[in-house]
Amino acid sequence: MKEIIDRPEIGLIGLSHKTAPVGLRERFTIGDDELPTFFDKTCSEGVDEIVYLSTCNRVEIYFITRDMNAAVESVLSVLEGVSSLPRAEFEPVLYKKYSREAVLHLLSVASSLDSMVLGENEIFFQVKNCYGKSVRAGRAGTVLNRLFHLAFRTAKRVRTETEISKNPLSIAYIATELARKIFDDLSRQRALLVGAGEMGELILKYFTKFSIGEITIANRSLANAERIAREVNREAHIVPLDDIAPAAEGADIVIASASSPGFIITTEMMKSVAKKRGSRPVFLIDIAVPRNVDPGVGKLDNVFLYNIDDLKSIADENLKHRLREVDVAEGYIRSDADEFYEWYEGLAVVPAIVKIRTEFEAIRTGELERYRRRRLKHLSEDDFRIIEDLTRQIMTKTLHNPIAYLKHYQTKAKGHRDREAHHGPGEVARIIEELFGK
Repeated sequence: MKEIIDRPEIGLIGLSHKTAPVGLRERFTIGDDELPTFFDKTCSEGVDEIVYLSTCNRVEIYFITRDMNAAVESVLSVLEGVSSLPRAEFEPVLYKKYSREAVLHLLSVASSLDSMVLGENEIFFQVKNCYGKSVRAGRAGTVLNRLFHLAFRTAKRVRTETEISKNPLSIAYIATELARKIFDDLSRQRALLVGAGEMGELILKYFTKFSIGEITIANRSLANAERIAREVNREAHIVPLDDIAPAAEGADIVIASASSPGFIITTEMMKSVAKKRGSRPVFLIDIAVPRNVDPGVGKLDNVFLYNIDDLKSIADENLKHRLREVDVAEGYIRSDADEFYEWYEGLAVVPAIVKIRTEFEAIRTGELERYRRRRLKHLSEDDFRIIEDLTRQIMTKTLHNPIAYLKHYQTKAKGHRDREAHHGPGEVARIIEELFGK
């Protein structure tokens, strides 16, 4: 590995649903009360700034260092302790990214391009929350602060300027969205939820979120239905599965997701329901497998039936639509990464620029002081301030071209962004020697 350089380097070590099973990923989960110790250990050996990112699908550690060898060793050593696993068991599934590659990865993660569900919004808030923990712990500095704020800006841009997050993919959410499209205002509608399993609970959460006017849950196990009602929506009515027909008479939307070997809602049942409802339409969404609703129900007047295949086709079409937006989103990510790198690469010449200005300022003030004592004693304070301003302007204009050259020099290296291609302090010193004859 190359020598330690003046400009800090960006590193990333992580594992995700793409590289490791959940049983292994969860070994690297760190609780909030354990984070201070984790930060202390990693920062004791070569790490200057750090952010620990943990979600159900990934664990990633972003860090800034001036000695990449020491930093990588420090992070891996701490991960051994966190997981209680020997390094040989988990290192093969880790990915390590540096410099621009690490920047691009973070922007992709925050923008949900690397998520298990493309375009999901939760990852944005998860990244923001984990970054906030590092900020509060005093572990995020100049580089990571700028990088993560850029990631948030990029994610918002992807979400608002593309349609990558606008079309739902989960069946439960699509069922809810379909109901919202049928009825402009769910707060005026009544819904019947048949089944209180995992899918039924999720739909109840969505309906509650969108302020359904009234909801009834029909389930074999009244205890289970009452449990999810307590946890999600205390205003939900609970009825036995045998009372579906009378409950459906007052419902505008019926969503069926119960486990049953046969039809729970038959054509004869819905004939009776439709007759009592008169001309008022009822919409049935059957997302159960096997189906809960007899397909013949969809042929009845004022009864509209959608099944799981209808919703899956919507989900597949939504995914295709999201995939078409990926190229646009990646363009935004590359553009924003370039902007970050223009700033980041400038850090390499900052020490040289500071050194030039400091040395020239020392010469200017030293010479002024010497002349003030010997040859300029007769000048008033106001006259001497004029000379001070003049020498300061001369120095600024004299240094303008050399400093501009240094900045131009670092941008010329733009095409060599992998971390081995960056020049060390020796090269910057050589340029200074050429410019000033030192």
